[in-house]
Amino acid sequence: MYRWMRLSRLSAAAVLPLMLGLASMPASATAAAPLVIGVDAFDPANQVDFGPGGPPGRIFEYTDFFSRQVTVHSGGAIDLRSAPGSFHVVALARDENWARSTYPVAFADNDGSGPTDIAAGSGTNKLGFGVSNFPLTGSHRNHQGPPNPAFNNGFGPPVCGVASLGQPICSFTGGDQIQVLGPEVGVDWATLFTTGQFVPSFVDQLVTINAQPGRYHYFCYIHPGMRGQLDVVGSGAKTSTQAEIDRASNAQFAADQAAGKAAEAALVAPIVTGSAGARTFTVHVGINAADNHVAIDEVFPTSPLRLQAGDKVRYLWADPHNFHSVTFPAWSPAIEPLPFGFDCGTGYVGVGAGPVTPCFEPGDTTFEVIGDPGNAGPGSSLKDPTSLLDAGVLGGNGYDVSRSAQSWWITADTHSAAGTYRFQCTIHDWMQGFLDVG
Repeated sequence: MYRWMRLSRLSAAAVLPLMLGLASMPASATAAAPLVIGVDAFDPANQVDFGPGGPPGRIFEYTDFFSRQVTVHSGGAIDLRSAPGSFHVVALARDENWARSTYPVAFADNDGSGPTDIAAGSGTNKLGFGVSNFPLTGSHRNHQGPPNPAFNNGFGPPVCGVASLGQPICSFTGGDQIQVLGPEVGVDWATLFTTGQFVPSFVDQLVTINAQPGRYHYFCYIHPGMRGQLDVVGSGAKTSTQAEIDRASNAQFAADQAAGKAAEAALVAPIVTGSAGARTFTVHVGINAADNHVAIDEVFPTSPLRLQAGDKVRYLWADPHNFHSVTFPAWSPAIEPLPFGFDCGTGYVGVGAGPVTPCFEPGDTTFEVIGDPGNAGPGSSLKDPTSLLDAGVLGGNGYDVSRSAQSWWITADTHSAAGTYRFQCTIHDWMQGFLDVG
């Protein structure tokens, strides 16, 4: 979920009539009805976002499809149903690996232009983002046609298939086609467009499967490991039923949730080495569980850390399939950088909800979308609770970005003002932590 699109979860009372994860699925489905595949799951007990200025939140993102396998007739249809508040970029292809290599979602910005390619926060290459973060039409492995990225839809909605917007149904033809359906966001788009209000909602996206019989895959570009198998069969062959999908989905959800809770419980206590004045505190900026089927968007430990001069804090990006940032202070929009934007070479222009004019690196004729490059390298010292100290956006090692960083650290010294230093992830803004210095 992206910061400017703050999607508060529904209350528990609102979901009592619903099934967890598959809440709005029809009780029965006819043979002609699209088979519903859940994208993420709705779990309000473990999806708590307290909003601006509130206590730290915790979100279980179910980076999973419910279910992970479906069999359909050639010419049939599927309904990819996004859970409320979820954010994924779903794609269809014959082979996920060559789809990712053809249109990588993230890469090291190392075009040879020198020091301007280095991110101040990580000290390594800036983190670039590819066209697969956007809906792609006409995209093929062999580049038969231009990918036609819909750059205006980087935060959704997709450009096809959203039933509530009356969009034409998406079509997947198989072969060398790489169909990037685009950001699937669990928000009531009609309400958003008419009133400007973000209302989390289940969202249906319909796709006709016009591929020849064979095996294909559906997957999320921005969460490696979130994948499912699509088997296309000819007329008369047996296909999946909605009841089979629901049974498999319920079992998946229960296993995912249990693994997430266990992983979370293991990191509640602070991890500290060394003695006072020379201690190292370890902070996990998000973790994963259930074989990358759960991304736990939470800062560990959850209690404030008490530092004195000479102590340092080491931040770890332990979740291989997610992007996070660490920025001091929290909730300071006047100085806080937006997590994604354009590379200006020596500068950076963040992209938010309003219009923005792209900037260009010197000598470039096309813009580059990058993550916030940060302003403070590893080992920077805390100054005071109101000063900007920004690691920038870093990604887990599951994105296979060479020369990327999965750690960053800061220190308290004799010049660090006493007080409470509050930090957050600017992508998932409920992810917050506290350092008490003095």
